[in-house]
Amino acid sequence: MEAHRFLEKVDEAHTVLQMRNALRKTGAVGQNERPKEVPITHYLLFKYEVDWHKLVNATQGDNSEEIAKAQEMLNAVQAAYDECDRSASVAKAREAEALEAEAPFKAACEDLEAARLDVKRQEDEYNAKTEDLKKKSEEGGVVSRNRAKVQLDAHLAEDPLPLRKAKLTLEAAQKKADKARAPFQEKTKVAEQARQEAENAVAEAGLRMKEAEAYLEECRKKPGCAHGSLWWIDRELTEKKKYMPVSKGGLR
Repeated sequence: MEAHRFLEKVDEAHTVLQMRNALRKTGAVGQNERPKEVPITHYLLFKYEVDWHKLVNATQGDNSEEIAKAQEMLNAVQAAYDECDRSASVAKAREAEALEAEAPFKAACEDLEAARLDVKRQEDEYNAKTEDLKKKSEEGGVVSRNRAKVQLDAHLAEDPLPLRKAKLTLEAAQKKADKARAPFQEKTKVAEQARQEAENAVAEAGLRMKEAEAYLEECRKKPGCAHGSLWWIDRELTEKKKYMPVSKGGLR
């Protein structure tokens, strides 16, 4: 059937110039060609505005290669989610170790603070007594001043055993805190690294998921696709998304 008569039958009558321009636009005919009869595929090209390259390269009932690639991408998604599970378990274990190391460090810090407060209290008491005796030794009557001087000399000469003991306790507490700090900081650093690796694994899984979904959508648009196989792969992807954080594209 001639092209003009066909277009009239489908209520899409075109002038000769309009028809040729439409065909040239799709690449179906060359600039110098003036056909009167055209294949039905040429009509479909300009009606649906399809690139002829896609038409000639489209699969004709066999998209086994696309299905195989989609399956490979599904396997990549599964591997990425397995890595998520592994890294999450590692991060949880490292966090538990950090918490375990924090307990003795926290206790050592509390002992250190208590020792510091005790030393300060005793130093304040010692210094307050010294200032009080100095003041008494400079004020009042002769007898009271002399008595205060004697007491001040005795006070300054005596060995402040409780204060000295408190300072030794403070020194020991400082060493204990320093000793507990190193493993706590190391465990904390390892836990932070494990947590970051777990977050990276989730991001990687999300990326693989998006790639697989985009490829499936592309496959659905091609003729001759195996919708059953694509549906099953899509279902598997949907199931995986249920275990993914919503912030990363997961499902509630």
